[in-house]
Amino acid sequence: MPGPYFDSHTHMDVRPEEDLERMAVAGVRKLLTLAHDPLPVEHHDTSIAHWKNVLNVAETASEYLIDAKVGLAVHPRAIPEDLDAALKALEGYLDEADAVGEIGLETASKREREAFREQLDMAAAAGLPAVVHTPRSRDPDVLDAIAAEIAASDVDPADVVVDHLVGDLAERFLEEGVNVGITVQPGKATPEEAVETVVRLSEHSDRLMLNSDAARAPCDVLAVPRVAWLLEKEGFDDVERVTYKNAEEMFG
Repeated sequence: MPGPYFDSHTHMDVRPEEDLERMAVAGVRKLLTLAHDPLPVEHHDTSIAHWKNVLNVAETASEYLIDAKVGLAVHPRAIPEDLDAALKALEGYLDEADAVGEIGLETASKREREAFREQLDMAAAAGLPAVVHTPRSRDPDVLDAIAAEIAASDVDPADVVVDHLVGDLAERFLEEGVNVGITVQPGKATPEEAVETVVRLSEHSDRLMLNSDAARAPCDVLAVPRVAWLLEKEGFDDVERVTYKNAEEMFG
Protein backbone atom coordinates (compact mmCIF):
# COMPACT_ATOMS: atom_id res chain seq x y z
CA MET A 1 0.00 0.00 0.00
CA PRO A 2 1.46 3.39 -1.00
CA GLY A 3 1.65 6.32 1.36
CA PRO A 4 0.22 7.39 3.65
CA TYR A 5 -0.16 10.86 2.19
CA PHE A 6 -1.81 14.05 3.47
CA ASP A 7 -3.09 16.52 0.87
CA SER A 8 -2.90 19.75 2.87
CA HIS A 9 -5.07 22.01 0.68
CA THR A 10 -8.21 20.90 -1.13
CA HIS A 11 -11.77 22.02 -1.80
CA MET A 12 -13.47 18.64 -1.99
CA ASP A 13 -16.96 20.09 -1.63
CA VAL A 14 -16.82 20.85 -5.37
CA ARG A 15 -15.11 17.65 -6.51
CA PRO A 16 -16.95 14.46 -7.56
CA GLU A 17 -17.08 11.71 -4.96
CA GLU A 18 -15.11 9.32 -7.16
CA ASP A 19 -12.06 11.54 -6.63
CA LEU A 20 -12.04 10.47 -2.99
CA GLU A 21 -11.84 6.85 -4.09
CA ARG A 22 -8.97 7.61 -6.48
CA MET A 23 -7.10 9.45 -3.75
CA ALA A 24 -7.66 6.67 -1.21
CA VAL A 25 -6.45 3.96 -3.60
CA ALA A 26 -3.31 6.05 -4.27
CA GLY A 27 -2.55 6.24 -0.53
CA VAL A 28 -4.08 9.57 0.53
CA ARG A 29 -5.24 8.88 4.07
CA LYS A 30 -5.76 12.47 5.25
CA LEU A 31 -6.67 15.74 3.59
CA LEU A 32 -7.59 19.27 4.56
CA THR A 33 -10.68 20.64 2.81
CA LEU A 34 -11.05 24.40 3.07
CA ALA A 35 -13.64 27.12 2.67
CA HIS A 36 -13.20 29.01 -0.58
CA ASP A 37 -15.18 30.95 -3.21
CA PRO A 38 -17.44 28.53 -5.07
CA LEU A 39 -20.14 31.17 -5.71
CA PRO A 40 -20.72 34.91 -5.30
CA VAL A 41 -21.29 35.90 -1.67
CA GLU A 42 -23.37 38.98 -0.87
CA HIS A 43 -24.72 37.99 2.56
CA HIS A 44 -23.23 35.98 5.41
CA ASP A 45 -26.05 33.41 5.12
CA THR A 46 -24.32 32.22 1.94
CA SER A 47 -21.06 31.88 3.86
CA ILE A 48 -22.77 29.74 6.49
CA ALA A 49 -24.34 27.48 3.87
CA HIS A 50 -20.92 27.04 2.30
CA TRP A 51 -19.29 26.16 5.63
CA LYS A 52 -21.91 23.48 6.18
CA ASN A 53 -21.08 21.97 2.79
CA VAL A 54 -17.39 21.95 3.66
CA LEU A 55 -18.11 20.23 6.98
CA ASN A 56 -20.13 17.55 5.19
CA VAL A 57 -17.02 16.46 3.27
CA ALA A 58 -15.57 14.84 6.39
CA GLU A 59 -18.42 12.34 6.68
CA THR A 60 -18.28 11.44 2.99
CA ALA A 61 -14.50 11.07 2.99
CA SER A 62 -14.63 8.66 5.93
CA GLU A 63 -16.51 6.20 3.72
CA TYR A 64 -13.32 6.01 1.62
CA LEU A 65 -11.02 5.61 4.64
CA ILE A 66 -9.86 9.22 4.37
CA ASP A 67 -9.72 11.36 7.50
CA ALA A 68 -10.79 14.78 6.22
CA LYS A 69 -9.82 17.76 8.32
CA VAL A 70 -11.79 20.98 7.83
CA GLY A 71 -10.84 24.64 7.51
CA LEU A 72 -13.54 27.32 7.74
CA ALA A 73 -13.17 31.01 6.95
CA VAL A 74 -14.14 33.94 4.75
CA HIS A 75 -12.05 33.67 1.58
CA PRO A 76 -10.69 36.95 0.15
CA ARG A 77 -12.72 36.45 -3.03
CA ALA A 78 -15.89 35.68 -1.06
CA ILE A 79 -16.24 38.56 1.39
CA PRO A 80 -19.92 39.33 2.05
CA GLU A 81 -21.26 42.85 2.37
CA ASP A 82 -22.03 42.14 6.03
CA LEU A 83 -18.49 41.03 6.89
CA ASP A 84 -18.86 41.69 10.61
CA ALA A 85 -21.87 39.36 10.79
CA ALA A 86 -19.97 36.69 8.86
CA LEU A 87 -17.00 36.85 11.23
CA LYS A 88 -19.30 36.68 14.25
CA ALA A 89 -20.99 33.61 12.76
CA LEU A 90 -17.61 32.07 11.97
CA GLU A 91 -16.63 32.18 15.63
CA GLY A 92 -19.53 29.87 16.37
CA TYR A 93 -18.35 27.32 13.84
CA LEU A 94 -14.66 27.17 14.74
CA ASP A 95 -15.21 24.50 17.40
CA GLU A 96 -16.03 22.19 14.47
CA ALA A 97 -12.92 23.19 12.51
CA ASP A 98 -9.32 22.03 12.43
CA ALA A 99 -8.02 25.25 10.86
CA VAL A 100 -9.00 28.79 9.91
CA GLY A 101 -8.82 28.93 6.16
CA GLU A 102 -8.62 29.64 3.44
CA ILE A 103 -7.85 33.25 4.30
CA GLY A 104 -5.44 35.73 2.74
CA LEU A 105 -5.31 38.49 0.15
CA GLU A 106 -6.12 38.66 -3.56
CA THR A 107 -5.65 42.37 -4.28
CA ALA A 108 -4.75 43.68 -0.79
CA SER A 109 -7.74 46.01 -0.69
CA LYS A 110 -8.61 47.63 2.64
CA ARG A 111 -11.58 45.27 3.06
CA GLU A 112 -9.50 42.17 2.28
CA ARG A 113 -6.87 43.24 4.79
CA GLU A 114 -9.51 43.80 7.45
CA ALA A 115 -10.97 40.32 6.91
CA PHE A 116 -7.52 38.76 6.83
CA ARG A 117 -6.27 40.37 10.03
CA GLU A 118 -9.47 39.62 11.94
CA GLN A 119 -9.28 35.95 10.96
CA LEU A 120 -5.60 35.64 11.80
CA ASP A 121 -6.42 36.92 15.27
CA MET A 122 -9.41 34.57 15.48
CA ALA A 123 -7.13 31.64 14.68
CA ALA A 124 -4.76 32.67 17.44
CA ALA A 125 -7.61 33.04 19.95
CA ALA A 126 -9.08 29.66 19.00
CA GLY A 127 -5.71 27.89 19.06
CA LEU A 128 -6.09 26.84 15.42
CA PRO A 129 -3.61 26.96 12.55
CA ALA A 130 -4.25 29.45 9.74
CA VAL A 131 -4.09 28.53 6.05
CA VAL A 132 -3.25 31.49 3.84
CA HIS A 133 -4.05 32.05 0.17
CA THR A 134 -1.64 33.82 -2.17
CA PRO A 135 -2.82 35.11 -5.58
CA ARG A 136 -1.91 33.62 -8.94
CA SER A 137 -0.73 37.10 -9.95
CA ARG A 138 2.28 36.79 -7.60
CA ASP A 139 1.95 40.56 -7.21
CA PRO A 140 4.91 41.52 -4.96
CA ASP A 141 2.90 44.24 -3.24
CA VAL A 142 0.20 41.74 -2.30
CA LEU A 143 2.76 39.22 -1.08
CA ASP A 144 4.42 41.93 1.01
CA ALA A 145 1.03 42.82 2.47
CA ILE A 146 0.38 39.16 3.37
CA ALA A 147 3.70 38.96 5.20
CA ALA A 148 3.04 42.27 6.97
CA GLU A 149 -0.43 41.25 8.16
CA ILE A 150 0.86 37.95 9.55
CA ALA A 151 3.68 39.74 11.37
CA ALA A 152 1.30 42.33 12.85
CA SER A 153 -1.33 39.82 13.97
CA ASP A 154 -1.63 37.82 17.17
CA VAL A 155 -0.90 34.53 15.43
CA ASP A 156 2.40 32.67 15.87
CA PRO A 157 4.03 32.33 12.41
CA ALA A 158 4.75 28.70 13.27
CA ASP A 159 0.96 28.15 13.23
CA VAL A 160 0.56 29.59 9.71
CA VAL A 161 0.77 27.80 6.36
CA VAL A 162 1.17 30.09 3.36
CA ASP A 163 0.06 28.19 0.28
CA HIS A 164 0.50 28.18 -3.52
CA LEU A 165 4.24 28.89 -3.31
CA VAL A 166 7.22 27.41 -5.15
CA GLY A 167 10.86 28.26 -5.78
CA ASP A 168 12.13 31.62 -4.58
CA LEU A 169 8.72 32.60 -3.18
CA ALA A 170 8.69 29.51 -0.99
CA GLU A 171 12.13 30.45 0.29
CA ARG A 172 11.06 34.05 0.90
CA PHE A 173 8.13 33.01 3.13
CA LEU A 174 10.19 30.43 5.00
CA GLU A 175 12.33 33.39 6.06
CA GLU A 176 9.17 34.88 7.62
CA GLY A 177 8.98 31.89 9.97
CA VAL A 178 5.83 30.38 8.51
CA ASN A 179 5.21 26.97 6.98
CA VAL A 180 4.97 26.75 3.20
CA GLY A 181 2.50 24.82 1.10
CA ILE A 182 3.65 23.87 -2.39
CA THR A 183 0.63 23.61 -4.68
CA VAL A 184 0.99 21.25 -7.63
CA GLN A 185 -1.54 22.55 -10.12
CA PRO A 186 -1.48 24.11 -13.60
CA GLY A 187 -0.40 27.73 -13.23
CA LYS A 188 1.09 27.20 -9.77
CA ALA A 189 3.75 24.47 -9.88
CA THR A 190 4.48 21.38 -11.94
CA PRO A 191 5.43 18.16 -10.14
CA GLU A 192 9.01 18.71 -11.28
CA GLU A 193 9.07 22.27 -9.92
CA ALA A 194 7.70 20.99 -6.61
CA VAL A 195 10.47 18.39 -6.41
CA GLU A 196 13.13 20.97 -7.22
CA THR A 197 11.82 23.28 -4.50
CA VAL A 198 11.62 20.55 -1.86
CA VAL A 199 15.12 19.29 -2.62
CA ARG A 200 16.63 22.80 -2.73
CA LEU A 201 14.97 23.77 0.55
CA SER A 202 15.57 20.43 2.25
CA GLU A 203 17.07 22.11 5.33
CA HIS A 204 13.54 23.42 5.94
CA SER A 205 11.79 20.12 5.25
CA ASP A 206 10.09 20.30 8.65
CA ARG A 207 8.10 23.32 7.36
CA LEU A 208 7.12 22.17 3.87
CA MET A 209 3.83 20.60 2.79
CA LEU A 210 2.43 19.47 -0.54
CA ASN A 211 -1.07 19.87 -1.89
CA SER A 212 -3.25 19.64 -4.99
CA ASP A 213 -5.61 22.58 -4.35
CA ALA A 214 -8.24 20.29 -5.86
CA ALA A 215 -11.30 22.36 -6.78
CA ARG A 216 -13.19 23.27 -9.95
CA ALA A 217 -10.12 24.56 -11.77
CA PRO A 218 -7.94 22.06 -13.65
CA CYS A 219 -6.08 20.00 -11.08
CA ASP A 220 -4.57 16.61 -10.29
CA VAL A 221 -6.11 15.02 -7.21
CA LEU A 222 -3.15 12.62 -7.16
CA ALA A 223 -0.59 15.44 -7.03
CA VAL A 224 0.77 14.54 -3.61
CA PRO A 225 1.32 10.81 -4.40
CA ARG A 226 2.84 11.81 -7.74
CA VAL A 227 5.38 14.18 -6.17
CA ALA A 228 6.13 11.63 -3.44
CA TRP A 229 7.02 9.10 -6.12
CA LEU A 230 9.27 11.61 -7.90
CA LEU A 231 10.99 12.51 -4.62
CA GLU A 232 11.65 8.83 -3.94
CA LYS A 233 13.19 8.53 -7.41
CA GLU A 234 15.45 11.48 -6.51
CA GLY A 235 16.56 9.69 -3.36
CA PHE A 236 15.08 12.37 -1.09
CA ASP A 237 15.22 11.21 2.53
CA ASP A 238 12.28 13.11 4.05
CA VAL A 239 9.43 12.11 1.72
CA GLU A 240 7.10 11.10 4.54
CA ARG A 241 7.73 14.35 6.38
CA VAL A 242 6.77 16.66 3.49
CA THR A 243 3.93 14.47 2.17
CA TYR A 244 2.33 13.48 5.50
CA LYS A 245 3.93 14.20 8.87
CA ASN A 246 4.17 17.98 8.71
CA ALA A 247 0.52 18.34 7.79
CA GLU A 248 -0.53 15.77 10.38
CA GLU A 249 1.35 17.63 13.10
CA MET A 250 -0.31 20.89 12.03
CA PHE A 251 -3.90 19.77 11.43
CA GLY A 252 -4.22 16.48 13.30
